[in-house]
Amino acid sequence: MSIDADQVASALASVWVYLIDAVPNGWSRRHNGVVAGATGVPLPTLNGVWPEAADPDVHTVSDLLDELASTGIPHCLQLRPGASEQLSSLAADRGMAEQPPIPLMALEQSDRLGTAQDVEQLRIRQLAPDEARLHARTAARGFEAPEDPFLQLMTPAVLARPGTRCYVGEIDGEQVTTGLGVTLGQAVGIFNIATPPEHRGRGFGTAVTARAVADGLAVGARWSYLQSSEAGYPVYRRMGFVTVEQWDCWVAAS
Repeated sequence: MSIDADQVASALASVWVYLIDAVPNGWSRRHNGVVAGATGVPLPTLNGVWPEAADPDVHTVSDLLDELASTGIPHCLQLRPGASEQLSSLAADRGMAEQPPIPLMALEQSDRLGTAQDVEQLRIRQLAPDEARLHARTAARGFEAPEDPFLQLMTPAVLARPGTRCYVGEIDGEQVTTGLGVTLGQAVGIFNIATPPEHRGRGFGTAVTARAVADGLAVGARWSYLQSSEAGYPVYRRMGFVTVEQWDCWVAAS
């Protein structure tokens, strides 16, 4: 594919800044090949230091980790392949727990987006900003996590950001899947794809992902990307997403 890992990492960095700045009391920093941000939501992967460059400046990363640690909120450090040993040592020195690598995936072209959305009885609709609570509740069920963090993060202000589209898939009025797409420039980022356990295995997650990608491409994006969970990885592979990098990840509980 013609999209390289640097482009995908830069697109993800841009979206983190774009979304975090819409979160009440959220803050972000972006310099020296690093993005850092805090949403205030007590989940480590929603506050952290993320790489834009393959080998970002060690002192910048260290200072940003110190700033996050001073807040007392759970946070993470993610690093791209090629990062120096000094950078990975920062996590160990702070007692952060190493997690499984996170695939960074991209999709340039796909002829499967139309058929993937065609699931019997499933109706996918885009949510208005004042329906943000529907996404938060469905995502919490899908991730089998508490609802409050999603309610804090996925606010009407976030959904109202230009280029941001949030969806639920419904059957007979019941929300069975959800997802978020954010189009900035030539790329559409895919986030929060979640299907509650009782509705899995029926193609709902694939369908809502395909809708988010297709809508982004329809308004000018040329490719899409996401960070995949272990459960979602085979779904995205079947859609045509390819892994451009595996990012190391460490988390601090507080």
